[in-house]
Amino acid sequence: MAAIRGTPPEYKVRAVEEIKKMISSRPVVAIVSFRNVPAGQMQKIRRDFRGKAEIKVVKNTLLERALDALGGDYVKLKDFLGDQIALITANENPFRLFKMIEDTKVPSPLKPNQVSPVDVVVNEGPTPIPPGPLMAELQAAGLPVAIEKGKVVVKATTTVVKAGEVVRPEVARALERLEIKPIKIGLDVKAVLDSGVILTPETLAIDTEKVLEDFQKAYQMAINLAVNSAYVTEETAEILIMKAVMDARNLAINAGIFEKGVMEDLILKAHGEMLSLASLLPEDALDEELKSLLSGIAQAQAQTAPTVEEKEEEEKPEEEEEKEEKEEEAIEGLGALFG
Repeated sequence: MAAIRGTPPEYKVRAVEEIKKMISSRPVVAIVSFRNVPAGQMQKIRRDFRGKAEIKVVKNTLLERALDALGGDYVKLKDFLGDQIALITANENPFRLFKMIEDTKVPSPLKPNQVSPVDVVVNEGPTPIPPGPLMAELQAAGLPVAIEKGKVVVKATTTVVKAGEVVRPEVARALERLEIKPIKIGLDVKAVLDSGVILTPETLAIDTEKVLEDFQKAYQMAINLAVNSAYVTEETAEILIMKAVMDARNLAINAGIFEKGVMEDLILKAHGEMLSLASLLPEDALDEELKSLLSGIAQAQAQTAPTVEEKEEEEKPEEEEEKEEKEEEAIEGLGALFG
């Protein structure tokens, strides 16, 4: 029987139902563009996503019908249809899913007559190209090249193509020779729907290292505040106890409180104060033991710290060298003046 006029083909109806089932089966839905992604790379992406997310290449018209049929917040995704798109659904956090998708991108060279999305700059320095006819290709691309020490080098940093410009075939060949791959090809996220909220790449692109650094800094500041304000928590309890022990110990030593834990420190402190006092007395007021102790301390200090005279002697050679250099310059100047 012929299909009734105005009724969509059965295969399209099944395709829409499959899309609806795919979208409603997981909480996070992403629309991505796969333009310029080679078939081999697409197959690898499917393998890498297996068990983590489901990916399906869909037609815009069929996806639009599925979104209309589902209604609700799903309709918001219609604003991001267009181009060659694929649908990705997952149970992953949308930010983690975005990073997974971004990781599909690989460095790629520019193609002849392609519109460059970025400025391409060739830096000054040596190249992997040996001296020979290939130098002509670099020169045709507008690169100032020369041979130095048996290597082809770029004499000055040069912008060979700017963003928005069409890539000339000569430039594309030169960049390929130089192994420069200025762009990345992979899936481009257009939008992600999570719990009724549309998230765009501008929102999803988070510098995870920077965020981690901020968390670590905030944690350290919180710990310092809690310790300084004596706020007891599971994280600060041990630190506060150690601080209290040190404060009590210092108080006992400075106040001269005779406790078992600080007796050794009090004796050492008293001994040091005794030696300081003895050093102020005339020599005939000291016994032999004190004279010996003070003499040993003086010798140790003399060995560890250079005297002012030694420092002056160390500085003299440099000053003399500078003086001699100035004298030589003056003599050379007079010789040049009088021939």
